[in-house]
Amino acid sequence: MTTPSAWKVLSAGRGPGLVLAVDFATTGRSDSGFSDLAPRLGPEFTVWETRQPATGDGMSARDYVERWAREVEACGRPVRAVLGYCAGSVFAGELAARLGAGRTEPPGFLMFDPEVPTRAALDRDFTAMLDQFASVLSADEVATARQAAATARTAAPDFAAFGDELVRIFREQAGAAFAREELDPDLLEEFAAVFRSFVSYLDAARGIDPAAAWRTATAVNSAEPTEGSRLAARAVDIPVRHADILRSDLTAGAVTEFLSAPALS
Repeated sequence: MTTPSAWKVLSAGRGPGLVLAVDFATTGRSDSGFSDLAPRLGPEFTVWETRQPATGDGMSARDYVERWAREVEACGRPVRAVLGYCAGSVFAGELAARLGAGRTEPPGFLMFDPEVPTRAALDRDFTAMLDQFASVLSADEVATARQAAATARTAAPDFAAFGDELVRIFREQAGAAFAREELDPDLLEEFAAVFRSFVSYLDAARGIDPAAAWRTATAVNSAEPTEGSRLAARAVDIPVRHADILRSDLTAGAVTEFLSAPALS
């Protein structure tokens, strides 16, 4: 088949079955990603990871799932398992259900530190993004941005509005820094657009109640387990930091064992 547009091929395995990974992966992210996990799995596994649209403005959870599922269904390859990381686990449950409808053996469903998007989590992600610009932003600019974010977290009427405010705060503080350092303003807009798309992705995920799907899943928990993992049918505990869970060889071993189960063959 032609190269998929809604998916990034992380590894081309020998078998026909697909392992689908749902995450919002960005360059420079400190958290590990499926691109770290895929090379650690057996060579027989073909791993695809979701690509995000340039902008998710106005997209519903159903739109995201449809975007990803349509291309998988069109390629005609069987799906061995669906994996989800953090908020990606919300979409992963829906995607697994969609692709498993009518099948005697539905895809396996594996989720890593699953969580439903909250303002607190978005605030944490905003802080992590600021950390990526530590070489550009001054300490005062970072402190001002964090204080503005804390105020917006309380004042914004809903999740989407809070996200919009964070994008504005980032543009304001980073814009001043980019001008001072004589950096390309187009690069600033690229980063702002990625964060805006991330907010849309998280806001869409909030339209899904993942409880039923998560009760069918196996949760792989880091040393900082999320509340969502308590809903899983089964759990595997990996003694590593949350940020490292997808780059751990212990995780890779657990995932390989899961994917090699007879029911997923």
